[in-house]
Amino acid sequence: MHHDFFDGIEQVKLKVDGGTASFPIFYRDARMFTIMLPANLLKLKRMLPDVRFVPAQVAPGVGAVGLTAFEYYDTDIKPYNEFSMEIFLNSPYFAPVPGYNVLRQYFARLYSVYIYHLPVTTEIALRGGIDFYNYPKFLAGIEFSDTERRITCDLSRDGENILTVSGEKVRTGYLGEMKFLCNLYHFRQPQLAEFKVNVVEGSINWMPTDISCAFNTSSDIGREFSDVVLGDRALMYLYMPKIQAILYGPENYSMPLLDRAMKAGLAPQAARKAVAKKPPARKAAARKRTGAK
Repeated sequence: MHHDFFDGIEQVKLKVDGGTASFPIFYRDARMFTIMLPANLLKLKRMLPDVRFVPAQVAPGVGAVGLTAFEYYDTDIKPYNEFSMEIFLNSPYFAPVPGYNVLRQYFARLYSVYIYHLPVTTEIALRGGIDFYNYPKFLAGIEFSDTERRITCDLSRDGENILTVSGEKVRTGYLGEMKFLCNLYHFRQPQLAEFKVNVVEGSINWMPTDISCAFNTSSDIGREFSDVVLGDRALMYLYMPKIQAILYGPENYSMPLLDRAMKAGLAPQAARKAVAKKPPARKAAARKRTGAK
């Protein structure tokens, strides 16, 4: 299963501040859990940077936000933790009907989200995400704690708690592949990155009763999300204690991003072939002396 998921995907190495990364990035062993909460639709629209990003409606006037905690054990950029704060968007592949669009995403296992905050715990994860995708990242404290029946994650910045999320360790099984289309904003244009997940062990539960989410309203981020969330009853809970994943993209290469990637070591295919075919210097000199072509 481990080999099959990554088989046939070619990677390239690029230099980033903090080290070297292979793209697409492989996450060979990790875990995650997500809490989906109802949110004020009008406030979500004001949080999005472009009218082309349209928040999905779970009901008329009600959108949704997601809080996702990741613990990456084995990756191409070494172990690190990550916490995603996202807004669920209408998928362009389904009719933009309240409720219907979200359900179609669920059954297709193809979720469209706008990444609003994405704190991480290492410098290479920070720089790689910002420089090539413009993920809204910052360095943070992301700490997991476990009991026999629960998993908890605390998110903090500069020692100040932002939020704490917790969920039950429910029964899991193999769910197969699902995709998260991560929408971003780079050089004032929509950007996209596909995050493909192989759920080796996982469970998806609607209207869960045994989850908790506490925002610290003394922090700017905690206060903003506390203000947009409607109530404390979650819409959906994804518990996935064993996953593999691939981060593709970025898909939209603007000229500044292409220039940045080439400076980091991404060479066009034509240039690679030209370099490969160039004869050694001694052979070229000998041909010049003899007049050979």
